[in-house]
Amino acid sequence: MEKNISIDCVILLGLNKGDKVAFSKVFKNYHRLLYALAFRYLKSEDAAMDAVQNVFMVLWEKRESLNFDTNLRSLLFTILKNYVLNEIRHNKIVYEKQYEISQLESNKEIDISDAIENKEMKTLLYTSIQKLPFQERKVCLLKIVNGMTNQEIAERLNISIPTVKSHYTQAIKKLRNEIGGFTLVSIICMLNNLIK
Repeated sequence: MEKNISIDCVILLGLNKGDKVAFSKVFKNYHRLLYALAFRYLKSEDAAMDAVQNVFMVLWEKRESLNFDTNLRSLLFTILKNYVLNEIRHNKIVYEKQYEISQLESNKEIDISDAIENKEMKTLLYTSIQKLPFQERKVCLLKIVNGMTNQEIAERLNISIPTVKSHYTQAIKKLRNEIGGFTLVSIICMLNNLIK
């Protein structure tokens, strides 16, 4: 063990002075081990190679400030550990952002799908309303499309409230037969939400 520490001290001293031979020895002795460790956590050959390259780049850049009391192996592992943790943290953030973007895209697709469906339902309703007799058609458009009350429709068309109710009831029966009960209710609910 003392022999390793003294060899580490000699190599660190050489590195400290910018000795490329010492640097090559460190690379030769540790690059495979560092690669294996990096690969275990990063699960990618390219990412593991980048991690090893980073370790030796940091080692060379900080060679003048190296601590001679430090075990070289521990020093290399610490540099690797910091790099790997930063990569994992960075990748987690990237994945979270990608997830957020995919959710936004998914929501946009749902919004577009809803808009198309709403447009088709409105077209179906308006086409069916156009087939109604004149007075029923007017009452229906004012009630369903404009969201007016029976009182407002009666005043607007200059007819009684019971007449408005009668026209509307007849119109709904005909629309239910034309469109289907559930679909008609869905369309009217959708329109009411748009009016609000």
